[in-house]
Amino acid sequence: MNKSLLDMLKSLGKWPKKPVISLVGAGGKTTCAYLLAEELAREGKKVLVTTTTHMEHPAFLGRNGVIDKSPEEIKAAAEKSPVVTAGTSGPGGMKMRALPQAVFKEVLPFFDAVVIEADGSRRHPFKVPASHEPVIVEGTTHIMILAGMPAMGKPLGEVCFRMEEAEKLVCQAKLEGKGSLSGMCLTPRLAGYLLEAGYVQPLKTRFPGAEQMILLNQTEDGNAVAEMGEHTSVPVFGRPSLPAAGRGQIHLILLAAGFSRRFGENKLLYELDGRPMYRYPLEVLETLRVLRKDIASVCVVSRYGTILEDAAEKGFCAVENKESVLGISSSLKLGIRESRRVCGTDEKEEDFYCFFVADQPHLRADTVNRFLDGFLKSGKKIGCLAKGDTTGNPVIFHETYIPELLRLEGDTGGKKVLKKHPEDVFLCDVGEEIQLHDYDSRQSLEITER
Repeated sequence: MNKSLLDMLKSLGKWPKKPVISLVGAGGKTTCAYLLAEELAREGKKVLVTTTTHMEHPAFLGRNGVIDKSPEEIKAAAEKSPVVTAGTSGPGGMKMRALPQAVFKEVLPFFDAVVIEADGSRRHPFKVPASHEPVIVEGTTHIMILAGMPAMGKPLGEVCFRMEEAEKLVCQAKLEGKGSLSGMCLTPRLAGYLLEAGYVQPLKTRFPGAEQMILLNQTEDGNAVAEMGEHTSVPVFGRPSLPAAGRGQIHLILLAAGFSRRFGENKLLYELDGRPMYRYPLEVLETLRVLRKDIASVCVVSRYGTILEDAAEKGFCAVENKESVLGISSSLKLGIRESRRVCGTDEKEEDFYCFFVADQPHLRADTVNRFLDGFLKSGKKIGCLAKGDTTGNPVIFHETYIPELLRLEGDTGGKKVLKKHPEDVFLCDVGEEIQLHDYDSRQSLEITER
């Protein structure tokens, strides 16, 4: 069985009560940072994810972040979530930068573990650091040095960030290669030497108390790991690739059978800018079906003939709910059963069921598309859109949660299942909070229209 990242770190020596783990190198630091944070959270720890340089902005990873916030706001976030990403805004809003040093020190007592992306590689799968890199905080207990297996066998000039630093080290070692250095293929042997000279030895001098390891990421090749290990003084581990996003099929289900009691009329047919409210999410589903190859079915459950006819015209499965008086759970069950009936089940494929509501007219297809991509990459089995502490629709469930969903009764939807399994939930920041708005009453609509 492959070791988890946490198991690898614990095998290095005595495990501290409050680990501070810095990830450096190249080839998957951000992914590994969150995997590690989630493993720590499953042990009951409150985990801070941050950076000393810059890392992907959490909003673009489908994660909630506490950006440009005070220590008190970061503390409040830690009280509500086991994993908190905190930092400051980077240029253009695409990256997150480090917390101010004073803020970082002030928030440390709020957490049981810290995971830090402490190096930049500009998306290269391999790196040799400059003299001012990496940027590691005092008190770091563990340093994980990454190299991406996809870099192996390729010309060094194509895969290495800070090529000039690699040239210095290769020249010092008088390593011979055919042709130019940039054309020399990166092997586990050469990678081991460059990481040892570029990272391991300088970091042993700077942080003698910190445990170190090298992670040859995205590989199960034991020979490559062993060959690299022959040229380093710290343990080398391999980690296989995560399953690719899109590995399963997604069923989109629109729940459109409500009675609109508080609205005073059928809100789903209420016109917004010349179109009935239900048509906005219906068009989102239509766009997603075009955008994504992993959409296996689109199902619309309603008690209203107009909506069912419109859905059928678009080629969706239109399911009449004759028992909508029993609540939203009845529509949810009908949607699941119809999706399974239409597509059947395939043991080779994983099935995911994504539920939408028909009174959410501001939701955008590009937002849902980003959400689905992030969810599939996360490895989680439940996901939803969110803004801060507010969670919203759509909500997606892996097939393993179908029995639990089918046991729901009354006016209870999938959120009840989501709340029971917070450790398995992927939250995607929606961006504009208005996209989460649904409309229970005319008053709520009027407030938004102002």
